[in-house]
Amino acid sequence: MAVASLALAGYLGVAAWNAQRLEGELRLAAADMEAGRLSTARQRLVSLSERWPGRDEVWLQLGLCEAARGNAAATLSTLSRIPTVSRLYARAAGPMSQAAIGLGRIGEAERILATVEDLPGPDGDALCRTRVILLGQLGRTDEAARLLEARWRLAAGPPPAAEAVRLGILRDHIGLDLEPFPLQMNLSILKAGGRAPDGADEVLLTLARAHLATRSGAFDEARSALEPLLARPQGDLDAWKAWLRWAVAAARPDEARRAAAELPASSFGAAELASLQAWFAAGRRDHAAERRALERLIELDPGREEALLRLSVLAREQGDRAAADRYRARKDELDRARDRYLALYREQALADHLDEMAELAGRLGRRFEARAFREISASRQPGGAPAPSASSPDVPANRPPGVTLAEALGMTEREAGAGTSPWIPDDRTWRGLPAFVERSRDANLGGFVFDNGTTPMHQLPEMASGGVALLDHDGDGRLDIYLVQGGAFPPGPGRGRSADRLYRNRGDGTFEDATARSRLAEMPGGYGHAAAVGDYDNDGHPDLFVTRWRSYALYHNRGDGTFEDATGQAGLDGDRDWPTSAAFADLDNDGDLDLYVCHYGVWDPEHPKVCKDPSGAIVMACNPREIDAMPDHVFRNDAGRFVDVTREAGMEEREGRGLGVVAADLDGDGLIDLFVANDTTANYFWRNMGGFRFEERAHLAGLAANAAGGFQAGMGVACGDADGDGRPDVAVTNFYDESTTLYGNLGDGFFADRGPAAGLAAPTRYRLGFGISFLDANNDGRLDLLIANGHVSDIRPLFPFAMPIQLFLGDSLGRFAEIPAESDSPFRVPHVGRGLAVGDLDDDGLVDALIVAQNEPPVLLKNESRLPDAHYLSIRLRGVRSNRDGVGALVTVEAGGRRWSATRPGGGSYASASDGRLHFGLGAAATAEKVTVRWPSGREDRFEGLKADAAYELVEAATAARRISPPRP
Repeated sequence: MAVASLALAGYLGVAAWNAQRLEGELRLAAADMEAGRLSTARQRLVSLSERWPGRDEVWLQLGLCEAARGNAAATLSTLSRIPTVSRLYARAAGPMSQAAIGLGRIGEAERILATVEDLPGPDGDALCRTRVILLGQLGRTDEAARLLEARWRLAAGPPPAAEAVRLGILRDHIGLDLEPFPLQMNLSILKAGGRAPDGADEVLLTLARAHLATRSGAFDEARSALEPLLARPQGDLDAWKAWLRWAVAAARPDEARRAAAELPASSFGAAELASLQAWFAAGRRDHAAERRALERLIELDPGREEALLRLSVLAREQGDRAAADRYRARKDELDRARDRYLALYREQALADHLDEMAELAGRLGRRFEARAFREISASRQPGGAPAPSASSPDVPANRPPGVTLAEALGMTEREAGAGTSPWIPDDRTWRGLPAFVERSRDANLGGFVFDNGTTPMHQLPEMASGGVALLDHDGDGRLDIYLVQGGAFPPGPGRGRSADRLYRNRGDGTFEDATARSRLAEMPGGYGHAAAVGDYDNDGHPDLFVTRWRSYALYHNRGDGTFEDATGQAGLDGDRDWPTSAAFADLDNDGDLDLYVCHYGVWDPEHPKVCKDPSGAIVMACNPREIDAMPDHVFRNDAGRFVDVTREAGMEEREGRGLGVVAADLDGDGLIDLFVANDTTANYFWRNMGGFRFEERAHLAGLAANAAGGFQAGMGVACGDADGDGRPDVAVTNFYDESTTLYGNLGDGFFADRGPAAGLAAPTRYRLGFGISFLDANNDGRLDLLIANGHVSDIRPLFPFAMPIQLFLGDSLGRFAEIPAESDSPFRVPHVGRGLAVGDLDDDGLVDALIVAQNEPPVLLKNESRLPDAHYLSIRLRGVRSNRDGVGALVTVEAGGRRWSATRPGGGSYASASDGRLHFGLGAAATAEKVTVRWPSGREDRFEGLKADAAYELVEAATAARRISPPRP
């Protein structure tokens, strides 16, 4: 007995000694890993695994070491040795799933995470979040939301700890659709996976790629990916759902009906069914059925703001103005509620505003979040609250098994199998694609590099700088180029001399630096933002207005190719805080140009606010809402002196952060209005009431937010008649994941966001746009759209920094399609784009473009198209009773049985000024039978028989148009 006891004691002693030795070896390996000695750590751990092959802690440490070394295959094979019943499996599941994702084995990653999704405590919470991230990367945000809702029901523990967990789940749930979606990073993750070894994994990868392609507007790519899945004999339900999403996004109701015939109605919620019913009804122009479906939709989901907007449009078209106003007012209330909800989320102030968040979530139709916030709030009261029970947002459709989606939508058998579409036919019968070539160096512009003064602090003013102006400064008939320069930020003491540059057009495709000759080199300088052009004294010579950090500059054109500094004389000197874009326009209709200047916010460059990405590792540009906004300013031109009448005009609004402005008669009453694109807050629509008084009507007019209800981060703005109905529409560039917004003009000062219907939403969603302009790039008589893109923060690989310029060709119904970019196309080259101006720089009848990109030379896009039967008309206006530039005039051209209209705007794009001439593409028409000008004075002039492919000057009250001869080189 004693011998046995001694033997047992000896065995236990050896076991304890071995355990201590193993623990010591693991500590040494951990120290090696922490010090970056991964090879040494791996050798030690491999040796331990050979001596103790059954110890899970060794496999865990070795797997973590392989993960640190970037060896996904070794990570997965090593950690897979840990059984699922092991207490260490939960710690291994996260790295295992990441390794599987890296190998393209998406299904395996999901299976790994699914085995621990019910695990309680912090490990389970962390693994749930990993799976939510994975589902988000695959574009399966609905599944991610359901997973978080299920996790909510598992949350338990002492009140403080449980509340923290539940708030974390809520933050993740809110962020699924309120945080920018990192498309490019997710695409790179999927591409890195390559071809998965498992067929099921390959299907998951294909579905994910197709979803991201659909989301970004790459519809042909999505279709090519999905078609093989539909051909599989088993008929994949997920593939048919993806096909339905693609068909709706690509406006293909024939293919949507095909999917509806294959899908069970039981897999759709009631709100989804109502939304699809409305969509199909819109396609066949059954407005009564569409309105009924939309009304049902907002009963089920009151937060569907796009449905309220569409209902307001339908009611207005049907003559029900009272209902239209009710729907619009209700949407405006939701716009404001969404803005407040997002602001509290961004401020991470959820715990301090539980009741308010619950109330806002309820109004916005976010049912799970509303109930969850109420339950947390109730748990703080004496007696606590019942167990978490928050439910999913959509109610089931309550359809019996066997009923197809097509049957639930009321489609006949013929409709469900139809191969043709009743949708408005696509008439993009382009006579040819335009050809643009980058010619900056050939044109002698390569010597200028815009310097935005990038610092490690990434101060907000750095992100906003970079403007350009096109003007004929010397009266020789050719467009010259004025480039604003930035420089070090903050600028040093004293303003020094201007570093801006004026390039004179030689007429042979090249430009020469005329800065010194024009005397602009003698002007005081500063950190530049934007430029505007206008003949403010009506002497026939275009003058320049420049905004800089804390200053304005007004350069009066002397008419001999030189300028003089008129800033002080005009009353525009002094400290001007942070101005951005500006626009000249005759706002009181007295015959001279007044001035509107956007201002941004309060910024202290000596003690700048430092902002970082969520990881805290990367300094990035701050959220604009983290600084106080500054009011814009409007100046009345009193005989060449500009008087600040902001307060008297009723414009003393503060919550703006204006970046882009355009002046035009937007409501058709003969008075020039102002539209301002504001950064992260509601846009402004300053409706001109006469007598230099304005009323801010963006909310009522439908210009404050987009259709989905977001106050967007507006940057640049363009104005043009996109759909040919004779009314000017407004396009606005916005932040990444927000899309360019196209506000269609409904008349009488009312607008509706039609960006998704126009085909702009998806292709621009994953771009951050700045400069924007309408133009007719191929002279087919339909307005196209050009956009300069570039992020404000370099936080790659999460989001791209430099981005390609985009060109969209339009059709006669106001829809747009991005032109295909060949490998050598300038539309494939990424830039950090800012200002953009368009104009016919070489007078060949084709519109060119110039883009300012930060920290590189300007990008000159020379239009070198060769298009048969593509005629044009170029019109220069000269007012007499009206302002000489004709800003605010409406020109209508009738030729070849077609009719075009264009307004001469003030401002536009971003920080830039385009060609003041109006360019009309006439297609095959060789003569403009009639040209009508409605001048700001109210006078209307008609000119007849203008031959195409020529430029004309139209003078107010003149009896005939004056043909302008092309200038000689």
